Amino acid sequence: MFSKKSHSINVLETPFSTVTSGGHWFHATRDSIEEYVPGLMKKYSFESLISKAVVWIDSADSLAMLLYFILALITETWVAAVVALMFHFWWYHKKSAFVNIVFESTVRILNSEILQVVVAAVALSYMGITGMYLGVTIGIIYFFLFKVSLLRRLWDKIDSNKKSDKLPLNDRVLKMVLVRYSVYEDMPPVDVKKMDDEIRKAVIEYNTKKKK
Repeated sequence: MFSKKSHSINVLETPFSTVTSGGHWFHATRDSIEEYVPGLMKKYSFESLISKAVVWIDSADSLAMLLYFILALITETWVAAVVALMFHFWWYHKKSAFVNIVFESTVRILNSEILQVVVAAVALSYMGITGMYLGVTIGIIYFFLFKVSLLRRLWDKIDSNKKSDKLPLNDRVLKMVLVRYSVYEDMPPVDVKKMDDEIRKAVIEYNTKKKK
């Protein structure tokens, strides 16, 4: 067993998995990516590819929070709260289908802490001035939940307890990132099924060790 850490972007690697300092866990590794798309890491570093996947994983929190503040200003507070919560659940589980090179920069901007803090501060200030105290209360709660990714961790926990032969959500996102960039670079993946099988094998091995 060994570990390798990139201090520049806080990525920890082992022979069976990859984890970031933000708590994003991938069962794909540097070797499996190189075997899946030979040569892609000569154009994009392993850390860069993981970072691109994290952008889409984190988008559930940022988009849901922004959606709440927008809706809360134009509709009933409870409607905004419920819609934002449902959107977070739906987007987090379906986001891999929306991975797109063109919109990656936009999503990265929406994920930025500065933008989210400014939007939250302006929206909460306006709600407070106009007497929307319920909106302020829920807004503060949602800001906290989304900023520390508590809902993301809850969905992950629920999914981890389910028996399924599907790829874990984070690995699905990473796989789509690899597909998009390999097509963009005219370097089609060698074998999609092979990588899927390897990741599933890594998941089984990890879960087996965790139970011991």
